[in-house]
Amino acid sequence: MSLKRIALATVCASATIQIGFDLTNQVFAEQLTTATYNIHGAPLPLQLELWINTRRHLVFQSITTKQPDFMGFQEAYARNVNSEGITQQSTLGELFENTKWEFLSWEAENEYNMNPIIVNTDRFDIVASGVFVVNIETFLGTEGWKQFYKLHLFFHQSNHVFEPERYVSWVVADDSLDSGRIAFLTTHYETFIGWNNHGPEYDKLFLVFSDLVNSVFGYISEQVLQHVQTLNENYGALSAVIGGDFETPDPELPAQRVYTDAGYLETWRGDAMRPTMGIDNLFVHPDVITINDSYYDQASYTIDASDHKPLYADVTVIQNVCIADIDNNGEVNVTDLLAVIDSWGACDMCTADINDDGFVNVSDLLIIIASWGPC
Repeated sequence: MSLKRIALATVCASATIQIGFDLTNQVFAEQLTTATYNIHGAPLPLQLELWINTRRHLVFQSITTKQPDFMGFQEAYARNVNSEGITQQSTLGELFENTKWEFLSWEAENEYNMNPIIVNTDRFDIVASGVFVVNIETFLGTEGWKQFYKLHLFFHQSNHVFEPERYVSWVVADDSLDSGRIAFLTTHYETFIGWNNHGPEYDKLFLVFSDLVNSVFGYISEQVLQHVQTLNENYGALSAVIGGDFETPDPELPAQRVYTDAGYLETWRGDAMRPTMGIDNLFVHPDVITINDSYYDQASYTIDASDHKPLYADVTVIQNVCIADIDNNGEVNVTDLLAVIDSWGACDMCTADINDDGFVNVSDLLIIIASWGPC
């Protein structure tokens, strides 16, 4: 009996044979470094001058030391200017001129967006970028937003600018090393639950405020995940890193729980007690990205840079490759089977040697059968 007849007979029998091969092969790309950094706003003139002369250079030192491929910032103010009309956000961007990092900022479109992004363009080619807005008033309704605003003012007693919009900045980029595509998103949930400084008679009211904060944070996380899906549909960015200042270190509260319930993992793997504010997060989905390491930069230059520490995560994108699709037409079929038959025997670096053992033989044939169909 000829090899072709043997092969075709094997295909016909494959429905009753249990074969232990996966349909795809997981290929790991080169490691990349992602990061998030709340650089601490500088809304007042003296704060802005300190930022321009000192703090921004300390922020930049962490970046040049750790070399992130993607980093999202929070509290990069664009609302206030100095006597020369310069904002905190624009002077942050100046640091990246003539470097490998492209600074993506949307302050020209909206001064309330404090979440710029940098991308290592020596390695990544930017496909698209932008901002989407999560509106808390849409979620709570007009009266609910008014109540939330009043309670926030009562319990925080600050001049914190508190608006219903939350800005989520995003970028989709292709990795020049392996052609993989990744989405990076960053946001700032702003505000926080805090504590009741008004006495026990306000405990019930504080619980109302706490519940409102948690429900709002859960809504923001849900909207972020929906936008990740939109990016998947529009750009095929199946690998996403979601980062920012989520305002709570508690993984059981909705800000983080919405992500973990959807299968995402927080990259931080250190002790429960995080340094400084400890409310910075980077999330990835383990089906498409592996977490190699995560760490805070706690070098001396971070002490006066911000009231936060920059959080870094080294991750690797998993690419599912259909190794049995020899002709790369998106389907394992007779054409691939015949390619194995035509190359039967010892071979060196031939595409039909699917398991790379130096021979095209029954092992490769069984992989074809196990992978039969679209992939």
